[in-house]
Amino acid sequence: MPNLSNQRRLPAPAAALAGLAVLLLAGPGTGAAAAADDVTYNRDVAPLMQRSCETCHRPGSIAPMSLQTYEEVRPWARNIRDKITRPDNDPDRMPPWFIEKDIGVQNFKEDISLSPEEVATIAAWVDGGAERGDPADLPPPIEWPDGKDWSFGEPDLVISSPDHVLEAVAADWYGLLDPSPTGLTADRWIKAVEVREVLLDEAIVERKSGDLNLFVVHHAVISARERSEVIQTQSRPGGDRGPADLFSVVHEVGQNATHYPEVLGVRLPAGSSLNWDLHLHSIGVEVPFRIDVAFKFHPEGWEPKYSGRGGMISYLTFDIDIPPEEPNAKMEGMQLVTKPGILMTFEPHLHSSGKRMCIEAIYPTGLSEMLNCAGYNHNWVKVYVYDEDHAPLLPANTILRVTAWYDNTLNNPRVTDPRNWKGYGNRSTDDMFLNLSRFVPITEEQYEEELARRQGLERSRVTQDND
Repeated sequence: MPNLSNQRRLPAPAAALAGLAVLLLAGPGTGAAAAADDVTYNRDVAPLMQRSCETCHRPGSIAPMSLQTYEEVRPWARNIRDKITRPDNDPDRMPPWFIEKDIGVQNFKEDISLSPEEVATIAAWVDGGAERGDPADLPPPIEWPDGKDWSFGEPDLVISSPDHVLEAVAADWYGLLDPSPTGLTADRWIKAVEVREVLLDEAIVERKSGDLNLFVVHHAVISARERSEVIQTQSRPGGDRGPADLFSVVHEVGQNATHYPEVLGVRLPAGSSLNWDLHLHSIGVEVPFRIDVAFKFHPEGWEPKYSGRGGMISYLTFDIDIPPEEPNAKMEGMQLVTKPGILMTFEPHLHSSGKRMCIEAIYPTGLSEMLNCAGYNHNWVKVYVYDEDHAPLLPANTILRVTAWYDNTLNNPRVTDPRNWKGYGNRSTDDMFLNLSRFVPITEEQYEEELARRQGLERSRVTQDND
């Protein structure tokens, strides 16, 4: 670990500030697994299912089955054990949280992953006969909002796009929908935002291998910018992004809610409208749909420490060359951070062949640090939001090295034909190499202030560990 007394050497590396990963692996929940014959659903397994599974596995949500009761979970017990015991970065691991737990920062908001002890508890329950247990041990059911699949509970505001119908068989569609007024009479700071694609006739969609046919929205750029002739679209790059704190988000297939860091100000203005810049792909049947966006706001009067939605130069390269039947194609790119700032999120974006991405910081001192690695599944394009005390603090002139791996074989169910060469393209069946991590630039004075705060936290942690 570098000398923390020298403020200009390094901003206390992110992994070091995260603490010892081995201490974090225990996570919340049941602790060490009991003997197989002592583990029951009601006491040990149900709380884990509520925390890590029910967000998706409940009626009206996007998972193929509900897992809210013993009667619903028991028939799937062995399948659940198979899914949760896969490696952290396995694209088909459940729950869909693919951060590798032995590398880099491990402190994230809304972490739905299971700790190794919790995985062992569920596996022991399955191996011990999947017993129900004492009814008195069963936790009360979660009261999910009626009719809406919002992971953060009841939203403060929901805005819907106009209804749109996508043809059954057509080229990928790029275009703008009419704006949707927010109806706000005062500016509001956004605490969290979640986007859902709503199929207006769910019966027409059939699940198939890979599940990329479950959604028609490849991605949607949703923003509160004023619409003009120079607004950026998929087919016409450039244009005015508007004020730095103005709401803008890129929703991607299977994405989780974005819980903004408590220090970050992202604003939804009074009198604004949401603009819809879409990339759609046909799935063989005509699909009527809309997009719903749910907002959680900070209380009125709240003021942020840092203002700005953040963003990185995301297109690392358009020159992608993935050979046929290649299980481990590798791409690598560099991004220069010209101003000091905080990496608020880690968000890999590949496409159907993608299977893993790592992000590494090379500091001006020459020292390098692996910040994170994660598996990738294009059905579940995840945004990993760092905890404020552990979000990587980057000095000016840091280089971010981003590395991605691709599996263009039959072992990847999201690849339609592995006999074909794969290159860059906007379709889900093509490939990309993007780092969409949210970087918020700060001043040198703010950098020094945050560095001193982190150093104080680290000294306190070391003192506690030594007591």
